[in-house]
Amino acid sequence: MRLLNANKKHADVQAALTAYMQNRPKMIQPWMYDALAQSIKLNRGREEDVKLYLGYAADAAKISKNPTYLVSAADMLFLNGDYGRVGPLLDEAMVMVPHEANPMIMSLNLALKTKDPKRMADSAEKLLALGWPGQDDRVRGDTRRMVEALAKSLREGDRSHEADELLNHLAESEARDIYIRLTWQGDAGFDLVVDEPFEATARYSAPRTVLGGSIIKSGYGKHPEDVYVCPRAFDGEYGIRIQTLYNNPEKPASNVTLEIILHEGTAQESKEKRVITAKGDETGPIVVKLAGGRRKTTLPFITPRFVVPHQMADPKPGTPKAKDAPSQAKGNKPESR
Repeated sequence: MRLLNANKKHADVQAALTAYMQNRPKMIQPWMYDALAQSIKLNRGREEDVKLYLGYAADAAKISKNPTYLVSAADMLFLNGDYGRVGPLLDEAMVMVPHEANPMIMSLNLALKTKDPKRMADSAEKLLALGWPGQDDRVRGDTRRMVEALAKSLREGDRSHEADELLNHLAESEARDIYIRLTWQGDAGFDLVVDEPFEATARYSAPRTVLGGSIIKSGYGKHPEDVYVCPRAFDGEYGIRIQTLYNNPEKPASNVTLEIILHEGTAQESKEKRVITAKGDETGPIVVKLAGGRRKTTLPFITPRFVVPHQMADPKPGTPKAKDAPSQAKGNKPESR
């Protein structure tokens, strides 16, 4: 199918899929309905046939209980302008994969398209309840812009009260239970490590935990900033450790500062700054106690994986490549972070 589509043989795609599905009905997979609907549309077939097979795709996706199929079916329906079934498909996917951004972002788009303030508020809350390693600033900024766009549209439609409620809800959703930022001057590399309650740990190599904490920025050298957030956190003690990856003796780290904000963006907000003396391979733990956290459930376990920091995804010529592994030897500057 990929080869045929790549060569724009859409009539052959439609013929192959139709023949296969007629002769192997027990082996049909949900994506086949999507692909058949798309090929019919590209071949300028009947619109009612396109809608029919997209409906079959949605039915098959719900039966499969597979979030990938649910999101795919919702996407195809949305692109075809058939919004009625998109919401329930995305809602089901968000329950299954509450740590994945795509269903939430699609739900935001649906809310904007259908001018649905409740869906917009609920979807923004889900998205902003998590930190997004390497892209958190962009996610939060895009979410705010979409909410504001809907609020503007509601005001133009004489729905100002709903617009006000939506913006008030956004302010509550943007608030974060814990925000921790490590900065420094000089040529050095540090890892911010946060030990959460119930023995979960957020660190560079495992940037998000099942408790919702995330290392959203991890810098070194010319990017002297590490940031941990837990927008919806469990109550308890959080132990902050600072691991030294390297510290150039010719330009050693200075002004190593730890900024801790609890209940950021609320009336209960508290801020604390500490100047840290980085000694040895590890400094800390510095214990912070949270009360009044808003997290109620854990997330699915995600196998730790390497995440390229957003600020280093496209290094300038002559700078270390972000994909290379750092050296752990104290005092030796790694070729990359």
